[in-house]
Amino acid sequence: MVDYARLAAKAKAMQDAERFSADKQSRMEVDPKAFFERVRAHLIEEMTKANVELRKRKAVGFGRNHMPGFEDEVFITFGTDLLCRVSLEVMGGRCRITAVLSGPPNGYELSRREYPFNQGDSDSGIPLARGSELPTAGASPYQIAVNIISSVLAGKFD
Repeated sequence: MVDYARLAAKAKAMQDAERFSADKQSRMEVDPKAFFERVRAHLIEEMTKANVELRKRKAVGFGRNHMPGFEDEVFITFGTDLLCRVSLEVMGGRCRITAVLSGPPNGYELSRREYPFNQGDSDSGIPLARGSELPTAGASPYQIAVNIISSVLAGKFD
């Protein structure tokens, strides 16, 4: 026999959770796409600054690959060895930018860092991947870009 009261209670809880998520997303302090576009602009500026210094030392520089269909991601290369994939993730009202560094010898993930934003509280509730960390709350797009470029130069995220 089916307990419709229990199923109805579950359905109501799911609807309430979805409504809460939609309300929370509408109250976000910053538009995620606009924030990511500012990070992208700062990344390009920082890559240019780093490339000037790298050229002075006759070292390999940064490049940027545009991949159609990946509008919420930026692909940064450093020489022919390292690739950094910077992604915007919006899940249930929680937003974060994830930077994943891949490289030799096999092209697997070497390091990652997550930059949460639009978090009302300091406890983001986002499960972190092994080796990832949360920066201090409220990082600006400029700070995120500087950290990503300097970490790619170092070959890993702190």
